[in-house]
Amino acid sequence: MEFKEEIENANLILNHFGYWPSFHDSEIISLKFERNLEEGKPTVEMKVYAFEMTDKVVNRYFKRFKHCIIDFKFVDLQKSEMDGFNHQNAVDGLNFEKDGDNLICEINAAYGVDGLLSAKTIQVVKLEPVEK
Repeated sequence: MEFKEEIENANLILNHFGYWPSFHDSEIISLKFERNLEEGKPTVEMKVYAFEMTDKVVNRYFKRFKHCIIDFKFVDLQKSEMDGFNHQNAVDGLNFEKDGDNLICEINAAYGVDGLLSAKTIQVVKLEPVEK
């Protein structure tokens, strides 16, 4: 992710994981679309359950650690495409990139929601570690 320096508070993710993750097998917990009546700037809040996966298998599952909930906010939304939001929303990955003046998050579905969010600003609002 070469544009992580343009994501506000990206250091919260970098400090937690020690690198910028691919978000493989993470889960989109919620998406909230909102139009600010005063500023007229649409926003999207996206909550992601993320973790680091190892290559060690325990009881037929890959061992995971560094569990957390990350709250992203997309400010001044320029484009959105969403499909398939359901009860799980596991992603193959989240790809962040820049296109002109916009920052883009491409949501690649493994099962559930698939789509794209393009905004003038992407913020990491908070990262909460989850004990597992």
